[in-house]
Amino acid sequence: MLESGDILDYENRIYLSKRNLLTLLSKLERLEAGEDTKCTIIKNANPLDPYCNTVDQVAIIAIPDEKFYVNRQPGAMHPKDEERMK
Repeated sequence: MLESGDILDYENRIYLSKRNLLTLLSKLERLEAGEDTKCTIIKNANPLDPYCNTVDQVAIIAIPDEKFYVNRQPGAMHPKDEERMK
């Protein structure tokens, strides 16, 4: 299980729960189905959270691959992650 001490030492960190990630995917799928959505969640720093974001507030925005990767190919993924996406 991931513990807060296991996190790589980056100055700025945004923590997303599985629920956050699934919500973004749901919004992205709704967009691709023609629904009106901004594909965004807002994350606020909450010092009471066990994983407190290091920025006060940030918008996390999901973008369809065909719009995001217009100037480059997607980067490499861990083979296990790539296999699960097939």
